[in-house]
Formats: sequence, structure tokens, C-alpha cells
Amino acid sequence: MSFLNLVVILFLIMDPVGNISSFIDQLNKITPTKRKLVIVREMLIALVAMVIFHYIGEYIFKILTVSETTVRITIGVILFLTAIKIMFPRIDSVRANLPKEEPFINPLAIPLIAGPSLLATVMLFSHLEPSQPYMLLAIFVAWCGALIILLFGSFLQRILGNNGLMACERLMAMVLALLAIQRFLEGIKQFVKSCI
Repeated sequence: MSFLNLVVILFLIMDPVGNISSFIDQLNKITPTKRKLVIVREMLIALVAMVIFHYIGEYIFKILTVSETTVRITIGVILFLTAIKIMFPRIDSVRANLPKEEPFINPLAIPLIAGPSLLATVMLFSHLEPSQPYMLLAIFVAWCGALIILLFGSFLQRILGNNGLMACERLMAMVLALLAIQRFLEGIKQFVKSCI
């Protein structure tokens, strides 16, 4: 996978545009200066979780002796399910049931940013990508993009409005669905080649 491909997929799964309203709702009682500090803190916690899963992922796959074909198909399935969740949010989702108190780790860092889909994807990509610095750089670049969007979340909400944010989120989900199908088809192609 290309570096840009890795960054885009990780960024889309983080879904910073879709998380803007959740971050604003959770932090609306906090002063603007402290709000930025809380956003940075929560994003740093999410980054630490991603890096941990990057390192443990390879060991898990070695223990389970999972093939590359299986990993590619699994990436496709996970990305597609993530895209569906973004396009069709459920009323019992974390975003719809945010706690009232100031967040710490839950729900902003985990699971809204570093949720199960993102952590599983990081593990899978880490297994496929032989260069650890390359993968870590992709994680960091995607994380920086998400952090910038969340820091300017209030501004983006004023400019785009709730409908504009929702439209951007659905568009990102469509791109993620396309990438998911591509990964799935690559896995199927690899499986067919191995059987011939």
C-alpha cells in the first residue's frame, strides 16, 4: 500500500469531521483555552493506543499464524463495516449517548477516535507493512490531520453548519467503502492465485 493510502484510510476511520459535534457537546462547558488542551490530551491518549496496537499486532499475528490473504480480506470487511456505521449511525451509538462530565479517555479518545475498527486496522496494516518507521509515520500524519480538524472544530461547524458536516462525513464514508472493497478484492485475488 502507498503511504498516502495508509494515511487516508487511518484518517477516515478516525472520522474527525464526524466527531466534531461530539467533541463540542462534551467540551461546551469548558473555557476555550482548556478545551484545546483537553482535545490535545485526548488525542495523545488515542495516539498512544494506536502505537501500542501497532507494536502488539505483529506478535498477535505471529502467534495465530494468520496468512496475508486473510489479513487483506479482514481489512476489507472491517473498513466496509466502519463505512456503514458512519453512513448509517445508530441511536444506541456512543455519539448518541455521551456522558455529561468532562471526558478523560472515554469516550473521546477511546472509542470515538481510537475505536475497535481503528485499532484492528492498525494491527492489520502493521502486519502487512514491513517497515515500522513507515507505518508509524503514517499513523502520526493521519493523527495530525485529525487533531487539526478537531482543534478547529467550532470554526468548521460555524462555516459548514451541521448539515455541511454531515455531508462531509457521508462523503468520507463513501471513500472508505470504496477503499474497503478494493482491499477485499485484493484479498480474493490473492486467494485465487494461491489456489491455482
